[in-house]
Amino acid sequence: ARMSPAQAAAKAEAPAVDRALLAPYLAAEGLAENGSVPVYLNAEGEATGSHELRHIAWRLLEDVGVAIAAFNTPKALHCLAPNQQMETFLVLEHARRDPRVRALVWTSSGTRAFNSGAALKGDQNVYVPAEVVDAYRERGMAPVGDVVLSAQTKAFWDFPKPLVMAVNGLAVGGGANIALANFGDVIFCSRNARFMWPFAKLGLSPELGSSMMIPFLIGMSKAKELMLGGDWLTADEAARLGLVSAICEPEDLLPLAVAFAAKVAQNHPETTRCIKQVMNAPLRAQLEEVLQREQKFIMETIRATGFPKTSKL
Repeated sequence: ARMSPAQAAAKAEAPAVDRALLAPYLAAEGLAENGSVPVYLNAEGEATGSHELRHIAWRLLEDVGVAIAAFNTPKALHCLAPNQQMETFLVLEHARRDPRVRALVWTSSGTRAFNSGAALKGDQNVYVPAEVVDAYRERGMAPVGDVVLSAQTKAFWDFPKPLVMAVNGLAVGGGANIALANFGDVIFCSRNARFMWPFAKLGLSPELGSSMMIPFLIGMSKAKELMLGGDWLTADEAARLGLVSAICEPEDLLPLAVAFAAKVAQNHPETTRCIKQVMNAPLRAQLEEVLQREQKFIMETIRATGFPKTSKL
């Protein structure tokens, strides 16, 4: 495959990363160990404990200043299970606080899926201790019970460090929004990545800020085509539309993402924070209202259609 300018730049300027360390992420059965992250009961100060992760794997490549967070439930296609949602907040909070993390790569294990969206079945339990959930919720870092995942959306938008999305396999509904709708700053995907917004088939309306971001990124007509039609969007088409920066072979995806993150991590952290904040600011100013409106309309669709009982999927 021809190397894109982004790939060439990452290769030319980034610190070397041992590809052998990244190869296990391709395993169909997922990573054998998830690791743990510190937890912080207080808004400031030191960690007060740790949590053994169940749905997300955490690794720190300290020599290059890059951390990797990977959805790691491949049998469930990394769906948005309640525990995964809560662990997402734990990971983002720790990555924000740990000065060794200068940039974060967000990906998934295996090559079948990045994230398949709503968890309509399977384990609905949350294994993060209740006192941790309550403490995080007080500072906006836990689910608030809405359908549009407003707290998680804002947590990604407000994460102050560079975040690179590395998307392998399918990304559906909320998973497509996490992949593409400004949750990450730079997005790379493999050639087997594909995206779908099946809202019309499910009897739902857009969420996670996508009602604003997808039209902003690709234009209103194309965005409505995807939301109303529910057809697959290929990696090539996503690149043509400017939704992703580069596409590559599955085995090259994580090395590319980590190399780019390592290059960016060499910059002063205040510089990268300010670049993110000033570029996000005009849309971030609208995000609260957008999420409230999305919640209003998605509840109207649920009442009208009886989701999920009437789902056509």
